[in-house]
Amino acid sequence: MDKCVLIVDDNDFNRELVRDILEDEDITVYEAEDGSSAIELLDSEQAGNIDVVLMDMRMPGMDGTEATKIIRSKSGRCAEVPIIAMTANAFETDMAALREIGMNGLITKPVDVETLVEQITKLAGW
Repeated sequence: MDKCVLIVDDNDFNRELVRDILEDEDITVYEAEDGSSAIELLDSEQAGNIDVVLMDMRMPGMDGTEATKIIRSKSGRCAEVPIIAMTANAFETDMAALREIGMNGLITKPVDVETLVEQITKLAGW
């Protein structure tokens, strides 16, 4: 079974770091630099390949909150793909707010490899 994750982060280094981690786990990686680019990708033919989205919360232009709300307002596969928030500013109360906008999980930065792989695997059903 092919495994595919979309990384949405405006920071090149963060995307590269997470991409390397996931590729070491034999996971195909797509990348987007902001929320609007992620939505474009999720509206394309490639959307059917994406099992999980890793969404940075703080990005210029369209941030993770706005992008998630738009993704969840769509129909079909795009609206149902699991989305994991990635943020350096995480508190216990954040997860409840993130779930309200349609996020399925939370990864704190700096990224812990084991937690990242565990959450993706769980949400993707691999």
